[in-house]
Amino acid sequence: MKDWEDDEYCLYVNGGEGSDLWSLLADWSGSEDEREWPRHIPRFSRLIRCWQPLGFIKVFRSDAWPADHTGEEVCGQELDELLADPGSWTYTEEPTRWICVASGDRDIQELEEGMCDQETVITAS
Repeated sequence: MKDWEDDEYCLYVNGGEGSDLWSLLADWSGSEDEREWPRHIPRFSRLIRCWQPLGFIKVFRSDAWPADHTGEEVCGQELDELLADPGSWTYTEEPTRWICVASGDRDIQELEEGMCDQETVITAS
């Protein structure tokens, strides 16, 4: 059984919960200090870019909560732009848009079978 990196596990758990992107950063850092969060964006952007096309994770955007039930899935160039926008990862007291990660259509267990190894994650940018 492959040992998942902690960041992979964090994305997997947050995807199962339909978490907002900012929540992913808060969980990973273990901190409520929002100034700490942006340095982790590249790590999760790479993982999301790897897992999303393989069907393990989806990203949704919506004007209502919960985004994974009310919004549209974001893919391709739009996903790249969304992940590159620091505002997509920012906590807002009274949000007007929600961006979340959710579980994809493929069973995450397939990762253990070598579908997305660490080299793929590093080169997927």
